[in-house]
Amino acid sequence: MDEECVTELPRGGDLPWALFYPADYSVASSSLGYHYIYRSLKELGVAAERFCNDPVPFRSIEGDTLLERFPVITASVAYEGNAEIFFKWLNSANIPLHFESRLSGSYPIIGAGGAMSYINPLLLSAICDFIILGDALDALPFAVKSLRRYLTSGNKEKLFDELAEHPSILVPPRHIRSGSVAVKRVLANDQPLDAVHPMNSTWLTPRSSFGKTLLVELQRGCVRNCSYCTLPGCFGKMRYRDSGMIKERLEEIFSLCEVDQVGLVTPEAGDHPQIEDLLDFLESKNKGVSFASLRIDRLTEKMLYALKRGGRHSITVAPETGSDELRFSCGKKFNNEIILEKLGLAASLGIDQAKLYFMTGLPGETDEDIKAIADLSGRIITETGLNLILSVNPFVPKPGTVWSGMEFEGTAGIRKKYGILVQALTKIKKKRPQLRMASPKEAESEFSLAWCGYNESVALAKNNGISKKVRFDPAARAKTLLELEYLW
Repeated sequence: MDEECVTELPRGGDLPWALFYPADYSVASSSLGYHYIYRSLKELGVAAERFCNDPVPFRSIEGDTLLERFPVITASVAYEGNAEIFFKWLNSANIPLHFESRLSGSYPIIGAGGAMSYINPLLLSAICDFIILGDALDALPFAVKSLRRYLTSGNKEKLFDELAEHPSILVPPRHIRSGSVAVKRVLANDQPLDAVHPMNSTWLTPRSSFGKTLLVELQRGCVRNCSYCTLPGCFGKMRYRDSGMIKERLEEIFSLCEVDQVGLVTPEAGDHPQIEDLLDFLESKNKGVSFASLRIDRLTEKMLYALKRGGRHSITVAPETGSDELRFSCGKKFNNEIILEKLGLAASLGIDQAKLYFMTGLPGETDEDIKAIADLSGRIITETGLNLILSVNPFVPKPGTVWSGMEFEGTAGIRKKYGILVQALTKIKKKRPQLRMASPKEAESEFSLAWCGYNESVALAKNNGISKKVRFDPAARAKTLLELEYLW
């Protein structure tokens, strides 16, 4: 692989550990969480090697090592679709999915972490022997110590007992009884970021989704309370990294590595209290800048200038809907006039394209709200001259959100709403937007997986991890919600 390590890591180790990311290498290399876990395992002396869907699914990236050589396999699961890929990958490697089917024999220990562990770890609960809940770096040394002892003794029962002692590790063979969560756990999501190490990419590669960009985490959590979003309810209070600490670390990296682009990873860059200081610093170092997320009402001229200076000609924002009233109900308190003002500013600075994220099927949505997406798009084109890409996704209610109890529209309803939008967009004659609509079937699968409890996870295990072969009972959603409330 054409990789450059940002920090030199120890070689070798005494616990062979397969670290899987359920996507292609380009996507895995864009996940800071995956970078963090890999680096932390290596620094703990673990013989960790990475696996992805490519270039070869069952051979490691580092040493082309066969998966069967690893007694420990874990996955970083960011969202529901990742979980299904993980299950299918294990099944294709001839590893029984249900943990009960692996209790005897020489099967590997299976674990997981990642964003799904904050939102609904029960989706993973029938497949995994252990799940690290929330911010994993605090619990990782404990897990490594326990697994090292297991590698010597080979006693799985003793391993499960030991892992179950940590308050932020869910051990389904110990904590799930009669199909229900029987022991409360602690979701680790409040550790001060100044005490968390690392904060940046472990390796750089041009094959990343963001290209050879150094990713730097500025903050976690979110001060907003958007009704559909899992961030406020699941990922803890807002935690910032101090700009002085960030600049000090960047100075070290710049002295060792050739870095042209820095990607600022944050739920909302404009909310960081020292964002302009950081942008001034990066400009002084002649570094291009990209943002993981931009909230349009906090967008400043300096942020747009930083994008343009880095060679970016496109901006990505999420109005969610074309209707002010519906947008306010989502928790986004800015109107169409602000959207037009900010995108006009972007156009004046040389940005020529905007990607806009919208949702349909939102609670309270009417046909007129859907048509308002086309109306807003038409106004943006007329008043700013920007080329538009519209990315439209169905609303999927998730655990831990204000709208967790709302209904999912279903495939037929989504297709009907898509039809209304497509028809409304035909009225735009000049520079008609590109339209990208997420699959209604995939949204339905996402909804089903989002609300999996232990029993549904068992059903997935019995059906080789393929969700479309499993019938999900809508009544189970209420049980899953109660289980998650008890779990924490």
